[in-house]
Amino acid sequence: MTIFGLFAQLISGLASPAIFVPSFVIGWFVRRWWQVLIGAVLVAVVSDAEVMLIEMPDAKPDWSTEPLAFIAPLCWCAAGFAMRAWSQRERQRRSPQATRALPVVAGMMLGAVVIAAAALGVGLLYLHTDQLEFHAFGLGRTTDTSAPHEAIFFQYLFPGLLLGQLAGGLIGRVIGHPRMPPAEQLSDTIALSA
Repeated sequence: MTIFGLFAQLISGLASPAIFVPSFVIGWFVRRWWQVLIGAVLVAVVSDAEVMLIEMPDAKPDWSTEPLAFIAPLCWCAAGFAMRAWSQRERQRRSPQATRALPVVAGMMLGAVVIAAAALGVGLLYLHTDQLEFHAFGLGRTTDTSAPHEAIFFQYLFPGLLLGQLAGGLIGRVIGHPRMPPAEQLSDTIALSA
């Protein structure tokens, strides 16, 4: 397998909803770093089993690329674990006052543009490597497969735009809370520990 093929497989794993959704959720809910590793291994095994079931009856694992299958779930589990820690730390440092609107709107716009561009890039990578039919949901079952750019728009760009807007808005909401003054943080910490 060439370097470009390995890169395409890595991007495919990082962009697959069947990998990033369960991996991120597992990463969010685990308490220790070693549980992140176990969760990533479980998601990688289930994902490979799913691919083998799709390719049956001639499915044979490619053992030379199996370590690559572990990278994407590990990245998403680690991202969920880090996001939870960051969220808890930010909640403790921010005051319960009203959220400012500018960071939320800016986060929504920036998140939508960045994630939509990344989703478009993944869709175009699949088109360039002739993997679009495998990764596009229902594209192979339709009678008209002559419109791959339409599939990229509706299955990659548009959902990426919406997910980016949601993620950017949530991050902007956390950042939009004013910070507590240091004396107020100290008194809240003392009150919680008592």
